[in-house]
Amino acid sequence: MEATTTQLRTLLYDKAVLLVVDDAWNPEDAQAFNVGGPRCQVLVTTREAGIAQVLRASTYSLDVMQPSQAMELLTKKLGRNLTDTETQSAEVLAKELGYLPLALELAAAQVASGISWTVLVQDMQKEVARLRTIDDKAARDVNDEASLKRLSLTASLNLSIQRLSKETQEYFIWLGTLPEDVTITQQMAVTLWDMDDERDGADELGYLYSKALLLSGVPLVDGTPTYRLHDLFHDLARNLLTSPPIPKRRGDLPGLGITLAHAHATFLEKYRKKTQDGLWHTLPSDGYIHQHLVWHLEEAKKVEEIHELLQEESKTGGNGWYEACDRLGQTANFVTDVAHAWQLAENSWTKTTLPQIIGLQCRYALIITSLNSLTANLPVELLIALVQKNVWTPEQGLAYVLQSSNPAQKANLLKELANHLPPNLKELALSQALAAAKQIQSEYYRTDALSALADKLPPELLSDALAAAKQIQDEYYRAYALSALADKLPEVLPDALAAAKQIQDEYNRADALSALADKLPELLSDALAAAKQIQDESDRAKALSALADKLPPELLSDALAAAKQIQVEYSRDEALSALADKLPPELLSDALAAAKQIQSEYYRANALSALADKLPPELLSDALAAAKQIQDESDRAKALSALADKLPELLSDALAAAKQIQDESDRAKALSALADKLPELLSDALAAAKLIQDESNRANALSALADKLPELLSDALAAAKLIQVESERAKALSALADKLHQNC
Repeated sequence: MEATTTQLRTLLYDKAVLLVVDDAWNPEDAQAFNVGGPRCQVLVTTREAGIAQVLRASTYSLDVMQPSQAMELLTKKLGRNLTDTETQSAEVLAKELGYLPLALELAAAQVASGISWTVLVQDMQKEVARLRTIDDKAARDVNDEASLKRLSLTASLNLSIQRLSKETQEYFIWLGTLPEDVTITQQMAVTLWDMDDERDGADELGYLYSKALLLSGVPLVDGTPTYRLHDLFHDLARNLLTSPPIPKRRGDLPGLGITLAHAHATFLEKYRKKTQDGLWHTLPSDGYIHQHLVWHLEEAKKVEEIHELLQEESKTGGNGWYEACDRLGQTANFVTDVAHAWQLAENSWTKTTLPQIIGLQCRYALIITSLNSLTANLPVELLIALVQKNVWTPEQGLAYVLQSSNPAQKANLLKELANHLPPNLKELALSQALAAAKQIQSEYYRTDALSALADKLPPELLSDALAAAKQIQDEYYRAYALSALADKLPEVLPDALAAAKQIQDEYNRADALSALADKLPELLSDALAAAKQIQDESDRAKALSALADKLPPELLSDALAAAKQIQVEYSRDEALSALADKLPPELLSDALAAAKQIQSEYYRANALSALADKLPPELLSDALAAAKQIQDESDRAKALSALADKLPELLSDALAAAKQIQDESDRAKALSALADKLPELLSDALAAAKLIQDESNRANALSALADKLPELLSDALAAAKLIQVESERAKALSALADKLHQNC
């Protein structure tokens, strides 16, 4: 209770929710739900006034139905209008019943089955008088309105049961062995009532429903109807199980005269007949027993059988009950059974049984640990494959993931699994994924989980995700989470912008604004301004580079000015290179000037190479002069090679520079880079490659030149064959192989 109450508190703390707790019978149950945040309200319906005092709640006592409302209810239940004669009798009956809705429904069901209004009024008056006589003997006050209503309702219940056949009465009484508020299925009813045909069970359930003795439940997936039992009828049926078959007082309903434990044991024996060799895990599924077997065993005082159930082995040597629950996608039910058996063992220890109890507790601890380990180490690829290949049903896959105790892992598994689930389970998986994401303690991983879910969540869950994103304290993570949701909820963009602007770390602020810029182009000036204010030049360069592809023409001059002011040369190179492709012609001379001022030849070569494709003809000579002034052969070759696309006449200079590179690895790289541009100089390039002493570097250079050497293939092949290291020789020959085949 404590754990689930805490989880409910977590789910509701930031919501505006009206939580309705219907039909509370004791203060502890009601208090468990009284956990909402400041924007929540709880409405509790109860017959016990003391619950309101415990909750310190404002009370509102419901009035009985007005006569007109009672007549409207009777008319609706009958499905027709009443005649004038019927109306007069119906009004008398409604008054006799205290205008109680449940009593009115029972009365309408009896009229629909052929009982006249007059007879019903007379029988009701006699039954109320009989019950009043019984209460008088018990020295109770039956003159107050509440007691009169109770007598009227009890009379209605009694009359409804008395008019059933003896066989149907017994069917109704056996419903008292079921838990409260349980779903009653046709398959389960056949076992409970010891019938041969499921159609007979369906007929009896339908008949009890027509008499208003059962409520309708949620239909099964195939449309088969299910039923529920009202609390008052459940109490009546359970009392009749133990009441004597021959009533002590005339007019009382006959019972079965058995104990509740015996009733549960009898019900279990009916199920045991359906097992193989008496092993519970072999039970066929009927949508009921696997969820409630342990409860019935406990009610039958067969606690030892619960421990035996959890030790049954399947034919494969596994845990039989686990495998049975697993096949039905009810692994969580197995966990509940283990936890309950563990508690039963703990509650039953004595000095003489202590070793056995400790043994059971150790066994259950190991089971839970094994399940936790399984869910914690289940790769998402394996999970999806198991579902896709029908090794697991979608229900099984979902059940496994829901057991995970790691919120981040659970959120990720559910997100990925959702794509492979039917619509009803997909909605459940995504809602549970969001709930898991909200429970992640680390704001980094919570942001990551919320962002990953953003595109998948259905509209009804987006407000919940938005509330979770707003709860993130770190401005950077909050901005990113809000940004991820903005594609589905454009209205959150102002919140995301506000969060991004509050980020204290300059780089993170610029980065967050840049991420938002894809969705809010009008933010680009803010993002650029934030980037320019970053004091750390490396971070400023990264921010400007991230913005480069997004900036409109009118902001590019501002961005270039910011890049030129960066003193750290590798950072200035990074920013200029990122901006190069976007700069309009009128800004290229400024960019070239900034590149030429870089003292480091390596970074100057990088910047010149990035600008090469963009420079107009009138600036190429200036760029060429700057490239030729680079003393380092490798850097000069790199710059010349980049300019060669615009100035083919530079190729010989670039090749000459490449051939002068002393470092053989760098020389091989330079020759490889020039290979695409050297059709008329290939013989020189090949000669340079052949002179490389290091065989690995020589192989790399020959491989790069291979596509360009149709007339020099024999020469290249001879050079490749001279490589002594077999792996390097193989690499060079492999690169030449396709060309050799084409020219054979």
